[in-house]
Amino acid sequence: MQRIGLMAMGGSNWIAGVQNIQSLLYGNSLLPKEERASLRLYLDFGNHSISDYREVRMFSAGVHVTDFFPAPSLPLHRKLRRIASTIVRQRCWPALTRRDLPRLLHKHRTDVLFAGTHIERDIGIPQISWIPDFQHVHRPDFFSVEERQHRDQHFARVMAEADRVIVSNQCSYNDAVRLFPESQQKLALVPFSNYLGRDWRIADAQRILLKYELPKKFLLFPCQFWKHKNHATVLRAIQLLRERGIDDAVLVCTGFPHDYRFPNYAAELRKLRDTHGLATAVRMLGLIPRHDQVQLMRAAAAIVQSSLFEGRSAVLEECESLGKLVFASDIPMHREQLTERVHLFTPTSAEELADLLAQHWPGLIPGPDPELEAAAEAKYHIRIREFARQFIALCGGAVEQRSPASIMPRYR
Repeated sequence: MQRIGLMAMGGSNWIAGVQNIQSLLYGNSLLPKEERASLRLYLDFGNHSISDYREVRMFSAGVHVTDFFPAPSLPLHRKLRRIASTIVRQRCWPALTRRDLPRLLHKHRTDVLFAGTHIERDIGIPQISWIPDFQHVHRPDFFSVEERQHRDQHFARVMAEADRVIVSNQCSYNDAVRLFPESQQKLALVPFSNYLGRDWRIADAQRILLKYELPKKFLLFPCQFWKHKNHATVLRAIQLLRERGIDDAVLVCTGFPHDYRFPNYAAELRKLRDTHGLATAVRMLGLIPRHDQVQLMRAAAAIVQSSLFEGRSAVLEECESLGKLVFASDIPMHREQLTERVHLFTPTSAEELADLLAQHWPGLIPGPDPELEAAAEAKYHIRIREFARQFIALCGGAVEQRSPASIMPRYR
């Protein structure tokens, strides 16, 4: 059995990273026993929360808290917090100044490390990294010059030093080949499939509607409040529906309400909503628990995804797993994930989206729909199992490519 280390990714500000790790752990558990790997999860003390993985912890060989990038001198309050936290979680005293990840990888006889979006130095075993997308290349208007330069340098290092590099859609694969032709042999296209949670089909979605005081029929826009998600187009479409006399159309928005690149973005959206008298038509809930979000997706009449750029869209992936109808922006990445239940509109055209919504809204029925969910769930398990299978095969190939001498851990 392969022993694979997983470095945690993301958090409240980038929930997709968390969901990818959850999906690998769950997908691995669905494989036949002889195909499974031993997956061990490593969290960074300062950036990750163990509560994000509580539900999938049973599918791992262990969860360990360490410092991915420790500073030689930490403030006293942080030292004390780390000591207390590590004693409680791992029943041992932590090393405060040395880089502890290589020691843990050696201790657990790790064969290969999934470093997430990073690349680790001097760990002596093969590494798999992930590049989510090349948004900064296609939409430089969403990034500062400094951040574009940083991404260029970081991705170049990942492509040069990782043993394998995962991309999640064909557009990103084509970008990587164009930008790094000398490293094409390292690339692997591995589409992810998101874990929906335990017992999601038997949960009472109506209780979640009551919790947030939502109407029975609504549209859901379950995306972070990042500028490229293009919320303004959807808000203008809702305004147009109101002007056409469709007064019962309600939009519910969920997601982390901060874009570090445009700190005022969420406030500007609230101002746009209030200026046009849409306070009752547009509900902004912010970041909500994952369980609640899945239940709102089940209950929604339809889902909206208006993004101007995506890698692989987690929203479209989850809608396929839930059997939901989606109104999505017509971008190349969304076209890769088209199903018969996805309707496309020109990304910046509020009028086109309003026309689509006006056409479908009268006939839309709030969920959940047991028949659609049952059919979608079977395919969901196949996709998430295949995601884990492809990932494990990629890790095995990286180990086989290295000579035995080169994969001996260097930590002493």
